[in-house]
Amino acid sequence: MELPNIVLENEIKRGSILHSYNFENIDHGKFFVVIGINKDSMVGFFFINSNINKYIQNKPEMLAVQYPLLKKDYSFLQYDSFLCANEIEEIKKTDIVQGIKQGNVKFIDELRKTHLNEILNMVRNSRLFDKKQKQLYFY
Repeated sequence: MELPNIVLENEIKRGSILHSYNFENIDHGKFFVVIGINKDSMVGFFFINSNINKYIQNKPEMLAVQYPLLKKDYSFLQYDSFLCANEIEEIKKTDIVQGIKQGNVKFIDELRKTHLNEILNMVRNSRLFDKKQKQLYFY
């Protein structure tokens, strides 16, 4: 029995960790974390990376929003990783649902509440995001 779209849409919420192969210019599957959903059902998310990009290491403001995710806290991780919160990515909620139905997107886990709150505080205070982005996704 296939779940109705509305059921899947309701499961996509702030803190959801998903995995997808459907990202342009990325030739492998990526974990990502939903950080917010705006009134137009656009999902704002951050990628999880195994390392901090070398480009970011020389940018203090970008480096400050690399949030460590430890393997001991998240069983799906193969090693300690980082939530790369220096740039908000967007995708339509309906595209995520379609990906789930096609088997290209999977629910993996949920961010721990304390981690989610720390991440939200971190990005709300970052100068990397403008007021509009903050209102759309972080509050």
